[in-house]
Amino acid sequence: MKNVLITGAASGLGKAMAQLFAEKNYNVLVVDIQDESGLTFVEELKQQGYQAEYYHCNIGSIDDIESLFKEVQSNHQNIDVLINNAGVASAGTLPQTTYEEWQRLISLDLMSVIHITKAFLPLIKQNQQAHIVNIASFAGIALMPGMMSYNVAKAGVIAFSETLHGELNQFGIGVSVACPAFFPTNLVESMNSASDKTKSFVEKQMKNSGVRAEDVAKDIYVGIEKKQFMIISHKDSRIQYFLKRLFPNVFMRKKIKIFNKINQ
Repeated sequence: MKNVLITGAASGLGKAMAQLFAEKNYNVLVVDIQDESGLTFVEELKQQGYQAEYYHCNIGSIDDIESLFKEVQSNHQNIDVLINNAGVASAGTLPQTTYEEWQRLISLDLMSVIHITKAFLPLIKQNQQAHIVNIASFAGIALMPGMMSYNVAKAGVIAFSETLHGELNQFGIGVSVACPAFFPTNLVESMNSASDKTKSFVEKQMKNSGVRAEDVAKDIYVGIEKKQFMIISHKDSRIQYFLKRLFPNVFMRKKIKIFNKINQ
């Protein structure tokens, strides 16, 4: 049986991915800081007849990450799929974003991905068919004004993933980066610096997205099977992605117009 390790798997997209991988006959290693929710979810999976384990980890702590690796290594000889999903959101312009908020976002959304991947690479290299998925965001591509720290962190995840993809190709290890746009989650709860207008805009976008966490999870699973590097779930986002690549100045004017409208 294959092993998949998913951070932030007690809720939201992480939980949807864990459920799907369990249904695909993976042993699911649920990693989260929410112990009660994580343990409850693991029990639910077991009651459904699936194999699952819970591991506590604060992804912002290198000590926790090292302890997680040692604990997993003592139970398993390899990891077939590693999914770096856990993270937080933020919104605000450069003047609105405190140094503490910058540190929080870079630590939890970027450095955690780097630290966890580096820690688990020895186990991943045990399987030349292994795969790493880093959950970024379409925000890391669109770089919408007013989401400064979040954009920078997620763009960093995309850059890290692309570089890692090139480095691990010689070992047969796949790397994907998922860049979903808005879909219904508890994302707004972690937006410390966001204005009421921004939160309202995000909540509206999530409500009207027409995409669920389960849809994004399925796209990620298919992306792994097809060894895709860039996974973009939303049809509109795929169009926007190509628009930015082909007509960057047009894309820039469009997003500035949206930003100005939100802040009227």
